[in-house]
Amino acid sequence: MNKLNLDPNKIEHARNLAKNIALDVQEYVEERSTVSTERAICRLLGIDGVDKNDVPLPNRVVEHIKEIGLLNEGAAYLIGNALIETGLTPQEIA
Repeated sequence: MNKLNLDPNKIEHARNLAKNIALDVQEYVEERSTVSTERAICRLLGIDGVDKNDVPLPNRVVEHIKEIGLLNEGAAYLIGNALIETGLTPQEIA
């Protein structure tokens, strides 16, 4: 018995509905990601400055993500994974 005395079947149904909504939203977002959106996300994550050729670092990061075919995964997802794996900051990863 749960603490709130809720029907377990209704809980499971609500969880399934939430999962389906989340999957639909994710699919919608993945199909609409753009280079400019991902650059903005990089900037929001704190990536700033330019490389030795004066190309903005957010541009370089997104260019790399696009080249490896992962733009639809999203910069935040990829940078987040890199943060976890390396312990570096977004700026250091860039």
